[in-house]
Amino acid sequence: MIRYLALAGEWFGPLRVFESTTLRAALATVLAFVIAIILGPGFIRRLAGRQATEDVSKPDAQRLEELHGRKKGTPTMGGILLVAAVGVSIILCCDPTQPLVWVGLLVLLGFGGLGFCDDFWKLRGWGKQGLTKRHKFLAESVLALLTVIILAWGTQAGWFGMTPPPPGDSEGDFERVTNQTSLIIPTRLVVPFTKWNSVNPDLGLGYWLFAFLIIVACANAVNLTDGLDGLAGGCTAMVSLTYAFLAYVAGNAIAAAFFRIPMVPGAAEISIYGAALFGGILGFLWFNANPADVFMGDTGSLALGAALAFMAIVTKHELTLVLAGGIFVFEALSVILQVGSFRLLGRRLFRIAPFHHHLEYNGWKENHVVVRLWIISIILSIMSLGLLKMH
Repeated sequence: MIRYLALAGEWFGPLRVFESTTLRAALATVLAFVIAIILGPGFIRRLAGRQATEDVSKPDAQRLEELHGRKKGTPTMGGILLVAAVGVSIILCCDPTQPLVWVGLLVLLGFGGLGFCDDFWKLRGWGKQGLTKRHKFLAESVLALLTVIILAWGTQAGWFGMTPPPPGDSEGDFERVTNQTSLIIPTRLVVPFTKWNSVNPDLGLGYWLFAFLIIVACANAVNLTDGLDGLAGGCTAMVSLTYAFLAYVAGNAIAAAFFRIPMVPGAAEISIYGAALFGGILGFLWFNANPADVFMGDTGSLALGAALAFMAIVTKHELTLVLAGGIFVFEALSVILQVGSFRLLGRRLFRIAPFHHHLEYNGWKENHVVVRLWIISIILSIMSLGLLKMH
């Protein structure tokens, strides 16, 4: 909505500054951070007053229960604060005429709502683990399928799209790309280290199945990573900032042509979406840093994971997410390998999964595990940005 201030630029010139994507991205970051900081203390007190606290008992992992015993009574469902701060920032700072913004907001709120139901189910005592795995996966699948259908239908309706950059560097080519109004999202998968050409496979309708799997997988991977104070939030902040930059580049015709990546006409607004995520996470980490005053719960982790997947899909950097979100990938992989090894071989690869708990079992202090995985996440994010010049 802030962008509408630029319309008054005809009468007061300085207001035209609000047309700037970079300025609105900065405002989105600050706004989401400030909302979380201001509302945080009162919100946490209300959660504590309503006995919305974390159950840290682990009957099947006594050692883990001992390590996390001090967390007993810490309020959970802090993801409500996070999603609210990010959502308000997106609504105020993004261009409301861009359909991609509303699709992204739907993803954030939809998966946040699912996480809320799961957290609420646990707190009411209807199930120690919340929703059953089957019901949870079914709900995630419905939301992911709805997202994919909207993206596919919106493509055909001409809402937004992606196009290869122009073959040359002439001014005319840039103008031709900039002036396109009806573009189609290609189902071709962009492979890192290659240029936008026939080397990248066209998956056809299979691309949308691939997009569906990305959303579900990323949401669950972030959810699995959310086991230590600040771990999931800090790593997600790095990835969201990375994709905010990638979205800005993909939404700029000249930059997209320079880096030889697909141009996405509406992606510039998604950079503001990513900036809002970054700011909201920083505000939440103010209270979630070790020792945490509040946990995000599934409300926050599912919403953040799905939002990252959405940004990866609309910027055509789906495979880059494997590198940028390497921590999430490895955490999820550690669980898959642990379960597979135990069922097939009768033995465990790790002392406990996910991997961050394995490190705790090996004597690492919680804050050491979190900060060191943050450092790795920063390095992976920097490496993923380096892929831009390798196309």
